[in-house]
Amino acid sequence: MTDGKVRRRGRWWAFAAAAVALGCLPACDSTPADRPAATGGDPSRPVASAGAEATSVDACALLSVEEVRQVIGAIGDGGPRAGDSGDGGSSCFWENPETYHSITIDIGRAGTAVGGNLPAESAYGRTEPGSDGIRFASGGIAEFALRDRACEIQVVTKVTDNSDRSTTVRLIGLVRDRA
Repeated sequence: MTDGKVRRRGRWWAFAAAAVALGCLPACDSTPADRPAATGGDPSRPVASAGAEATSVDACALLSVEEVRQVIGAIGDGGPRAGDSGDGGSSCFWENPETYHSITIDIGRAGTAVGGNLPAESAYGRTEPGSDGIRFASGGIAEFALRDRACEIQVVTKVTDNSDRSTTVRLIGLVRDRA
């Protein structure tokens, strides 16, 4: 793993843990003031304009609340938690507070997937190829390209096998269609 990816992932989980512990889910939104806050997953709202790769992509707007509930069940009072992915992109995290099932989306900054291709080396080390340019790393993390952005999604409902992969691939399809 590269140091940058370890720090980014560690920061995100530290942010999520602090938000849960403090009970300040919406108030802890780290969305910059010049960017609109997450809308709670309204996929009908445009999140990036065509031809404007440098435009911010709101990770929380890429999946609807109902789509997330179908995967992880109850979401809790705070809904999704938006954050900075650590590289200029955006992240969103949904968690079922009873089961700890979760979905995390990390949309990288523009230019991180040159020509729509993921970097040759994964920050997570060894990966397994999946369909449609997706590659799977340990811990249920799936890396994929979204135009010129290197992105990740992690679906956690099963921790003992790879059965979340089909759900992950389906959600990546939704994300790609909406961004």
